[in-house]
Amino acid sequence: MKRTDFSEVGHTGGKATFSIRCDEEGRVSYQIGYSHSSPRPMSLVGVYAHPDGFACGNIVLGGIGQPWNPPPLPNCIAVFMASDSQGKFGHECPECKKHFRTDNIPSKFPLTCPYCGLRAESFHFLTPPQKAYIAHYVESLNRALIEVPAGAAAEVVIDMDVIADSVTDEPRPDFYYTSTTQQTEFKCAVCNSYNDIRGRYGYCASCGWRNTSESQKVAQDRIRDQIKSGVLSASDAVKQAVSEFDSAARDFADQLTTRIPMKESRRKPFEGLLFHNLDKFDGLMKTCFDIDLLKGMSADHDFVRLMFLRRHVYEHDGGVATRRYVANSGDTQTEEGVLIRETVENAHRFIGCLNRMVATLEKDFHEIFKPEPFCIDIENERKTRMGKRNS
Repeated sequence: MKRTDFSEVGHTGGKATFSIRCDEEGRVSYQIGYSHSSPRPMSLVGVYAHPDGFACGNIVLGGIGQPWNPPPLPNCIAVFMASDSQGKFGHECPECKKHFRTDNIPSKFPLTCPYCGLRAESFHFLTPPQKAYIAHYVESLNRALIEVPAGAAAEVVIDMDVIADSVTDEPRPDFYYTSTTQQTEFKCAVCNSYNDIRGRYGYCASCGWRNTSESQKVAQDRIRDQIKSGVLSASDAVKQAVSEFDSAARDFADQLTTRIPMKESRRKPFEGLLFHNLDKFDGLMKTCFDIDLLKGMSADHDFVRLMFLRRHVYEHDGGVATRRYVANSGDTQTEEGVLIRETVENAHRFIGCLNRMVATLEKDFHEIFKPEPFCIDIENERKTRMGKRNS
């Protein structure tokens, strides 16, 4: 089923129940529960809320008999929050205000904004409707605690099922929170966590690893498959491969120049830079960030430079070798004015070189912006267990 960008995903439903007792001497006690009976997927998380109705911490929900982590402030209220109807949670970055989705509001590790890279405890990424739900939740409990008479019991229910299942044109309550699909769903190649972001490239919200290299590799593999099947000529493959490289390189460069404080004179050369101008791009990355784009590729340097120049001929000169190409490429077998006949072997080799350069970019990039290790360690442990099981 093809999904639509930026479409609403309804709440999964469920009921938050406050069971309140007041003894004859006016001492009040209460229990909080959450039930869910619909066939829709559901994940449940907990956050600590201040008595004034705002989130102030995450709850580590353990198993039966396991105590929760202590609240960050006195008199905090435990708030249970259910996912959307796909088992996901929407988030809004407190810095850039952009929306994204994951499969959790984590309590054991921070979230990373896929767009601006801000890293903070996950309760800071609640959406305005989620915050309204917390405020309503706390207000409902506080009101019930005040109103219950001595020697009596009361039960208050926040019924999200009724709202989730209703078909009406009437405005829904402010505390009814949903999420919004974005444009690119991906599983992080490093920690295997689910992400749903706008655009194409972004950080994994769980570990902070950027998906740029993996996305480019998938695209380059698709180009390889099209070459093999005869859908794409070798020369067209070179053009598309460079376009993918240019996009990935620009993304890494934009993140570096945006997130690292630097003088305007250092940032300005990256504005409007054509990233397939290999020598200039490589020089800037070395000078500004100590990133050696061609590390370990001395044997392929001349070939890669040649292929970038050929891409310009295929893109702008109809595949006909120009005087500029003959003078700058070192291609002694091609004369000015002849059609360049690209080979499949060159195209595949070139794609491999592009992948290696982007992988170098990725590795050095994450030496600067280090990922959050918690989810990565868990995924590595899972892979180790699976390897032992299958051996």
